Amino acid sequence: MLIGSVAACAAGSNRHQSSIMSAQFNLILNALVAFCLVGPLGELWSQEKLDPETAKSSVFDPNDGEQVAELLEPFREVSEKWKDDVSKLASENEGGGGSEHVLFLGSSSFRLWDSLPEDLSPYSVIKRAYGGAKYRDLAIYTPDLIRGLRFRKAVVFIANDITGKDDDTDPVVVGKLARLVVEQLRREQPTAEIYLLAVTPTPSRYVHWPRIQQTNRELRSIAQNLKGVHYIPTSYAFLDADGEPKAEYFVEDKLHLNAAGYRVWAELIKRSLEMSELSEER
Repeated sequence: MLIGSVAACAAGSNRHQSSIMSAQFNLILNALVAFCLVGPLGELWSQEKLDPETAKSSVFDPNDGEQVAELLEPFREVSEKWKDDVSKLASENEGGGGSEHVLFLGSSSFRLWDSLPEDLSPYSVIKRAYGGAKYRDLAIYTPDLIRGLRFRKAVVFIANDITGKDDDTDPVVVGKLARLVVEQLRREQPTAEIYLLAVTPTPSRYVHWPRIQQTNRELRSIAQNLKGVHYIPTSYAFLDADGEPKAEYFVEDKLHLNAAGYRVWAELIKRSLEMSELSEER
C-alpha cells in the first residue's frame, strides 16, 4: 500500500512538472510568435504584403527637372509657413558639422531630442529639424537646410505625412518626396551614407498604422534599390506582444518620445550605423 502511495505521488509530481514545462513552452512559443509578427522579421513581412503599388514610386527620377517641378508644385504654397524656421536653421550652416558628423534631418521628434549628443555617443551629431515637418516641405527645404554642412552620414525622420487628415500625402507620393530628399543629400555630400528611420508607431496615431506602414514600405524600397541608403525599422521595439504601442515610451501627448523612448531609438540607430560600417570594412 505504501508502494502504491509513493507511485501515485510520483505520478502526480510528474504530471505537475509536465504541466509546468508545458506552460513554459507555451510562454516561449507565444514570445516567438510575437517576435515574428511584431519584430524586425514581422515588420518586413507585413510590409511586403501591404502595398502592391510601390513600383510606381520607383519610376520617379529625382534628376528630371520636370518631374521634380510637377511633384513639388502642389506643396509650395502650404510650405511657406516653415520658411522662417528653415532660414534660421540655415543661417547656422557655415562651418557646421564635420567630416565624421552624423546629420539628423527631420521633424519635431529630432528637434526635441535634447539628449541626442549623449545618446548617440561616441558619434558626433548635428541637427537640422523643425516642428511639424512633412516630406512634402522637407523636399523643398532640404537644399537650404544642409547647404554648406559637413557630414559623413545622415539620418532622416519624418512622421507627419499620414495623420488622418484630409490633406494627408499619399504613401506613393511620400516615397517620391523621400527619394528626392536622398538625392539632395547626395548632391551636398556625394559619399554620405543615408539612413531612413521608419515612422514609429505611436498611441495617438495608431488607428492609421496600416497606411503608415505603406509609407514605411516606400522608404524601405528606396533603401533596397539605392546603394548606401539604409532603412531602420522601429515597430518591433515599440509594439508590445499584442501589437499595441508601448505607452511607457511616450510623453503625455502620446506622440513624442520620452527619455526611455529616445534611448530605444538611439540603440536602433547606432546598431544600424555600426552594421553599415562593418559592411564598408569588408
